[in-house]
Amino acid sequence: MKRLVTLLILAVFFIPIAEAQNTNSIPKDEELQEINESILAEAYQLYLHEKAARILEDIFFGSDSKAKNTVEGWVPITEDGITVKGVFYNKEKTRAVYEATFNIQTGEASSKDSIRDLTADEKDKIKIRETIINAVRTLDNLPACPEGCTFNVQTRMIDEDLYRVYFMLGTSQRGVIPFGCDFSYDCDSKGNVKEFRRYHNSYIPAPLTMDGEPVQEFIHSHTSICPYIAPTDIALFLLYGYEPTGLKGFKVYSSALKCYFVFDAENYEIKVERR
Repeated sequence: MKRLVTLLILAVFFIPIAEAQNTNSIPKDEELQEINESILAEAYQLYLHEKAARILEDIFFGSDSKAKNTVEGWVPITEDGITVKGVFYNKEKTRAVYEATFNIQTGEASSKDSIRDLTADEKDKIKIRETIINAVRTLDNLPACPEGCTFNVQTRMIDEDLYRVYFMLGTSQRGVIPFGCDFSYDCDSKGNVKEFRRYHNSYIPAPLTMDGEPVQEFIHSHTSICPYIAPTDIALFLLYGYEPTGLKGFKVYSSALKCYFVFDAENYEIKVERR
C-alpha cells in the first residue's frame, strides 16, 4: 500500500478581495459562500485563459499558415465563458491574419487563416492590453521572476475603465506546481496604476512526488491578512496538479479564522473544515 504523502507549505498570501482583508472571525455562512464563489469564478477565468493560451499558440505555431511571417501578436476574446478565440494580427495592427478557438468543456479546437480587417473592438482590446502591459513592465517595483520560471501575463477588465494585469508563474519543469511569486496591478486604460497586489511573497515550488512517492495532499497556511484560498493557487493547481496527475485538491489553513479551506477540483468547490 502506498503511504499518504502530505506536503506542508508555509506561505504568505494577500487576498485580492477587499472584503476578505484584516478579518479575525469567520464570516457567516452566506457571506462565506459569496466570498468563495467569487474566488472560484476568478480562478476559473485565470485557468481558462492560461490553458487556452497554451493550446491556441500551439495550434498557430504548429500550423503551416503563411501568416507566421506577418504576425505581430494575438489577443484573446472570450466568447461565452467557456470558449476563447485567439485573433492573431499583423505588424500594423490593422488586419486579422489567423484565428483559432478552443472550448474548455469539450476540448474542441479549430483554426483558419483569416485575412480581414480587425474590428473596432479588437483594435481597442489590443491597444489597451499593450498600453497596460508596457506601462507595468517599466515599473521599478516589478518583482523578479524565479529562475526556471516565466511570468504568464493576463489582462482582464474588472470594471469600467479598470483592468487587472495578472503575473502568474509558469514552468517547463516537470513534476512541480509553481505556486507563489504571483501578483497583479489594477490599471486604467492609459496604464495608470491604481493598486498593486502581491499574493505570495516568494516562490513556493510544490513537488508532485517526495522520496519516490506521489504527494496526495498539499497544505499551506495563510495569515490573518489573507485568510482565504487564492484564485492563482486554484488556477495553477488545475494546470499543474489536477490535469496531469488527477490530484483531487489542496488545503489552506487559515490561522486567523481557525479553519481549513479545502479546494475540491473534481466538484470545483471550496469546502470549509472548522476546527
